[in-house]
Amino acid sequence: MHQRLFGTIVGGHALVALVKVAVVLAAFFSLGQANAVFSLGIPVLLLHAGVLVVIASLLIWQSAHGRLSAMVRIPAVREEKAPHVGITLHSAALYDTLAWLLTFGRERAFRERILSFAKLKPGEVVLDVGCGTGTTALLVRQKVGPEGRVDGVDASAEMIARATAKARRAGLQVGFSTATAQELPFKDGEFDVVLSTLMFHHLPKKGREEFGREAFRVLKPGGRLLIVDFAKPPRRKRTFRLHRHGYVDLDKVAADLGRHGFNIVERGDVGTKRLRYLVARPDLSLAGLEGR
Repeated sequence: MHQRLFGTIVGGHALVALVKVAVVLAAFFSLGQANAVFSLGIPVLLLHAGVLVVIASLLIWQSAHGRLSAMVRIPAVREEKAPHVGITLHSAALYDTLAWLLTFGRERAFRERILSFAKLKPGEVVLDVGCGTGTTALLVRQKVGPEGRVDGVDASAEMIARATAKARRAGLQVGFSTATAQELPFKDGEFDVVLSTLMFHHLPKKGREEFGREAFRVLKPGGRLLIVDFAKPPRRKRTFRLHRHGYVDLDKVAADLGRHGFNIVERGDVGTKRLRYLVARPDLSLAGLEGR
């Protein structure tokens, strides 16, 4: 699924538009049934069809007007794209619903699979960058135990609010805060592990480079970075090309991370949904650089 399509789905206006279209189609169907039963005649049919066309036009105009207004107001339920930050999703509840549907109700198993590549240990300090509604961070909290610590950051305040509520209901201590991947509000060398799961493709090219520098900065010299994201799809004929929810070329990501002081220690396929992963560690010979 392309990232803009995903953003449209999670936006409230898409659901309203679907309801409106369904109402208009139902009205046309009802008119056809009425004609079959009562033999309304051509003039009456044309009159009612004309009224329905006017109503449909007004609904379309209203939707277009709403989109034009949204360009000015940027309402919280829609996808936002800032040049520096990248793609930011705001409809947290619907995001969780879609995640559940796209994993066929096995979201926990899906996230457990992703986290297996991080090789988390009890007592570790972990940062989840682009944590969304906090589902992964809460699983991490259970894995590192009471001696460990977990923080999660996301550019969307709505996502952070839902993540905080989830943690409260689960009785788990996780430090969620609103921040971007390019400006992490933490001290140098604070974390054992930094996670980026299904977030990297939201970042613009410059943002990815900035995240690489920030991840290096906040990691301990012996720490590790896990990136999991959609692989670049194979080249297909333009006619049959389908876009998914964004992708990244992890080979290029690995090269960029090398320039920022990382050594790639592991990479491969996740085994589902064309996902790939890589694990990187700070180059110990550069542990005193990059602002440390």
